[in-house]
Formats: sequence, structure tokens, C-alpha cells
Amino acid sequence: MLNVFQEHIDSTGTELMKNWYLFLQIPFSVLVMWIFTTMEIVGDNSEDPFEGRINDVPMTALCRTIMIDLRDILDEKNLPQPVLPKDNILY
Repeated sequence: MLNVFQEHIDSTGTELMKNWYLFLQIPFSVLVMWIFTTMEIVGDNSEDPFEGRINDVPMTALCRTIMIDLRDILDEKNLPQPVLPKDNILY
């Protein structure tokens, strides 16, 4: 980041622009750090989609729905109940 700003500072001739580019290094560095940190957090949360957490794939509900549908196709009468959400979260 410093090299990019230094090259741009050297290409501009005015002293005012040099001061502005030196001042802008801090917010741009913070912005880049925030972006990479956010990407890391999102990656950590989405790397295990079958762990049963709030944002994960609701495997229990999907499997139960498939089981109900298959038993319905086979004309079974005693079908299990679908999985209901707990605290508005489907597991």
C-alpha cells in the first residue's frame, strides 16, 4: 500500500497533493484491513455448513421431508410429523 501511494505521490508535483496522499494512507489501510477481516469471518462461518448452527443447512428438516415424501409415494398411512422450527430456526 505504501509503495502505491509513494509512486502516486512522486508522479504528482504539488506539495498539497503529497500531504493529502500521506493523510489518505490511514483510511485506505483501515478499509483494506476491514475488508480482509470481514472475508475471513464470513469464510469461517461458511466452511462447515453441516454443523447444526443457525446459518447452516437444515439437514434434519431436509431429511425428514424427504422421508415423508418417500413414504407418501409408497402410500404409507403413518407418516411422521415434519421438523418444526425452534425459536424460528429450522435445524
